[in-house]
Amino acid sequence: MPRARFTVAFVAVVAAAAASLVGTPIASATDPATRPPQSVSYTAEVGGIYQITHPEQPWPGVDDWSCQPSPEHPRPVILLHGTGANGVNNWGTIAPSLLNEGYCVFAPTYGASPLFPGIGASQRMTDHVNEMTTYLDRVLDATGAEQADVVGHSQGVTVGMHLAKVTRPGRVDAVVSIGGFAGGTAEAGLPGLASLAAVVDLEGLAAENSRNLPDGPLPMPFPSLIDINEHSPAGQRLFAGGSPFHGGTRYTLIASVFDGLVPPAMSFPTGNYPNVTTHVLQDTCQQNGADHAALYADPQTVDLMLNALDPATVVAPRCWPTTPIIGAVGAVPTRGSVSNN
Repeated sequence: MPRARFTVAFVAVVAAAAASLVGTPIASATDPATRPPQSVSYTAEVGGIYQITHPEQPWPGVDDWSCQPSPEHPRPVILLHGTGANGVNNWGTIAPSLLNEGYCVFAPTYGASPLFPGIGASQRMTDHVNEMTTYLDRVLDATGAEQADVVGHSQGVTVGMHLAKVTRPGRVDAVVSIGGFAGGTAEAGLPGLASLAAVVDLEGLAAENSRNLPDGPLPMPFPSLIDINEHSPAGQRLFAGGSPFHGGTRYTLIASVFDGLVPPAMSFPTGNYPNVTTHVLQDTCQQNGADHAALYADPQTVDLMLNALDPATVVAPRCWPTTPIIGAVGAVPTRGSVSNN
């Protein structure tokens, strides 16, 4: 073939391929309003069951990188799991609840080792924060949103608070804490430790030991647990200035008196902060028996979370019997269908 004819043919093929690429989008955007509604189970095990029956798959509708936030819910929601959990088994109730409301929802598994990819939050806090800072940037880039909201359970709350104040201030509009630490003390929260406080300076011991542990790997399981205080290297960064809160972020802290790991006195800081709202579940619903494990399957917690993310559509939180470890009892009424009593 003469060179001129070959050149013309080659250019024509390239042009046709380019036109095809331009005319056919690689991935169409997901409109949250068009997703089919999901049933919501208020049991703590539903996420773990889904993970076992659907290995290596996110919850349906979660981690949809083509999801485009709606004007009603312009901020994507990032769910940050607790110690030893992951982005599926921690969110079997909360993920579908958010999806049904029309949010773009992302639920990563952070801090997992290659040997145990389903066991998250197993590294140091600094590792978790760095990983999730990159993840937050990716979510904002993919969705085109200026800010995201964060919902955390247990250790995931601390990670989210780092994002809001330390690594990406101004890019997180709201943090919802479900059984997380925000500045209380172990002595105040746990009666057994409180009884020792008269003879042992527990706070001083924690401070000294945490300060002497620099960032980096440690030969122990879940070393980030020793970072969740104001004395560790990561904790000092979060509590710089006297509190873990960023002035431009809204915080909603949810706790239960039956939480044996992070009761209200550990979860809530002392003092008043204009951008911080606290809720003890039993203050308005004494039949709520949710413990640390059942908090993320509790109807009252779900309603408080949704109210915090969208204050324009606040409903009375459902007061419903919830048991430790298991979750809600019986057929739970739909959101907004009953009044609190």
